[in-house]
Amino acid sequence: MGRDDAYGISMGRTTHTGRIRVSPKPGITKRLSEKPGAEGVNKNRKWGNMILPSSQIVLNYRPQNEELEDSVVPAQEAEDVEKRIQQQLEDGEKAKDEVEVEIANLAPKKITYDLKRGIQDKLDKLERRTDKAIAELIRQRLKEGKQQDFFIAVNAGARAQQKSAFDSDED
Repeated sequence: MGRDDAYGISMGRTTHTGRIRVSPKPGITKRLSEKPGAEGVNKNRKWGNMILPSSQIVLNYRPQNEELEDSVVPAQEAEDVEKRIQQQLEDGEKAKDEVEVEIANLAPKKITYDLKRGIQDKLDKLERRTDKAIAELIRQRLKEGKQQDFFIAVNAGARAQQKSAFDSDED
């Protein structure tokens, strides 16, 4: 396909395409190095035939290359941990004193809201049982044949339903 000029060996098409894709565009690197006042003007490094501005920072080792000596970050001294922890504890104590919580903000708007929500299943079950019991009483009285008691039972059932509807509207 082609020959790699740097190594003098031939490479396959995919390798050649990959190297072209990875290599930086010549115009961009030239513009970066020509900017007036740019940091990388004097600190250039070579990559193949191209000159790239240096943006490398050396933290963990001393470089052997003299050009990279300027990019070495000086070692930081460790802070006194005890002083730092003491300062954080003091700041925490100050923050505790400054924060005041109003009870009105913590309490729910309706006092019984949480209680009703907690026992709602039991209330529903009790209501179903009550309705069944009323229906059973009405059936028994119908079997006995007392018409007058039937009307009283129906009225009592209607009142009970109205009362339960009224109670649920208040909540």
